[in-house]
Amino acid sequence: MPQPVKDRPDPNAPMRLKDIIPIAFPYGGITPAGLRREAKRGRLKLMRIAGKDFTTLAAIEEMQRLCVVEPEQKEPALHPDDEAKASLSAARAIVKELRETGKISTSLNRRRR
Repeated sequence: MPQPVKDRPDPNAPMRLKDIIPIAFPYGGITPAGLRREAKRGRLKLMRIAGKDFTTLAAIEEMQRLCVVEPEQKEPALHPDDEAKASLSAARAIVKELRETGKISTSLNRRRR
């Protein structure tokens, strides 16, 4: 079995949460409670032995991969005239559906005098 690098322990060796944080997150930003929340969300695998939580560097790397947030794709902005046409078209489609299903009668279209 290969020896672990001196700076980083074996990625599959279980470590207590408080001990693995300085290795996996050298600049901070996470606490044992934060790792437990990620485990509760199903993104981090934990082992509970004798009432203490353990995880591995490999499990944390997998969690980091699962936590990547992709940028949102924005739809191109519509010209105001296009927005008005789209709104009018949507309203007409709703009225047509209501007429076809009988939820609105054609007599409502006529003004009473």
